[in-house]
Amino acid sequence: MVNSFLENLIQAISIAKKDAKIYYFKPPVIMFGIVFPVFLYFAFSIGRRVPSAMLIPGIAAIITFFGSSSIEAVAFTLERRTGTLDRLLAAPVPFNTIILGKSFASFAFGFILSLIFVITVIPFTGFTIINPILFVIGVAISSLTFAAFGMPLSVYARELPETMMPLNVIRLPMIFVCGVFIPVETMPIPLQIVAYLLPLTYSVDALRQATTGSIIIHTFLIDMVALILFFIALQMLSTRMLKKTIP
Repeated sequence: MVNSFLENLIQAISIAKKDAKIYYFKPPVIMFGIVFPVFLYFAFSIGRRVPSAMLIPGIAAIITFFGSSSIEAVAFTLERRTGTLDRLLAAPVPFNTIILGKSFASFAFGFILSLIFVITVIPFTGFTIINPILFVIGVAISSLTFAAFGMPLSVYARELPETMMPLNVIRLPMIFVCGVFIPVETMPIPLQIVAYLLPLTYSVDALRQATTGSIIIHTFLIDMVALILFFIALQMLSTRMLKKTIP
C-alpha cells in the first residue's frame, strides 16, 4: 500500500512538473492569475483609507484564488485540443492521480504568487504579519483548495472560453461576498449564509487572523478543516467527471 501511494505521488508530481513548464506563462494564466488581482489591489487601495491588515490578506487570498484556479482551466483545454490529454488518459495512471498532479501544479502557482505579492507590498505599506507560520499554512491550504476549485469546470472543456467564462461568473461575485472588502458579519443574513458556503470566505478569515495575531484557535482550525473538506470534495468530483469523459 505504501509503495502504491508513493508511486502515485511520484506520478502526480511528474504531471505537475510538466504542467508547470508548459502552462505557467500562457497569456490567459498571466491575465487572470497575475494582472487582474494586481489591478484589483490598486483599484481598492489608491485613494482609500482601508487598513492594510484588512486589505492585504484579502488581496492575497484573491491572488491565491485566481492564480490557483486558472492553471488547469488552460491546461485541460489546450491538452484536449492537441490530443495530449488522450495520451495521458491512456497511460497506466489512475484518474485521481492525474487530477492530483494537475492540482499540485495549480497549487504551486497560486502559493508562490501570493507570497511574492505579500513580500513585495511589505516595504511600501508597513504591513506586518504577526503569525507568519500560520499565514504560510493558510496560503498553502487555500492554494490547494483553489487549485481543485477550477477543475470540475475544466475537465469537459475543449475551448478556453468554455472554462474561463463560467469560472469568472463564479469567481467575481465571490470576491464581494466572501469578506475581502466588506466583513461578512456586516452583511445581510442571506449573504452571510452564502458566504459560509464558499471556500474563499474561510481563506480570507484565516489569513486575517494570522496577520493581526488575533488567533481564535478553534475558528482558525475550522477555516483549515473547511478548506480541506472543499479540496477533498472537489477532487472526488473532478475525478468522477474525468472518468465520464472516457467513451
